[in-house]
Amino acid sequence: MTTRREHRAQIAEARNVFGQVVARARFAGEPTVLLNRKAEAAVVVPFDWYLRALDALGEQRLLADQPD
Repeated sequence: MTTRREHRAQIAEARNVFGQVVARARFAGEPTVLLNRKAEAAVVVPFDWYLRALDALGEQRLLADQPD
């Protein structure tokens, strides 16, 4: 099993340093858990991680601005 370094930030705080949150995911491969009033709300992850997760779940991407 691999241990992954994880960051945590309130959504308002992460908004102020969003470029850093994205860079941390993109270049260091480190996810950031976004918190809303101390509750886990979302995670910013590297794009390749997202693609691997979709593949593992057997799901496909459908862009929201394209018709179904």
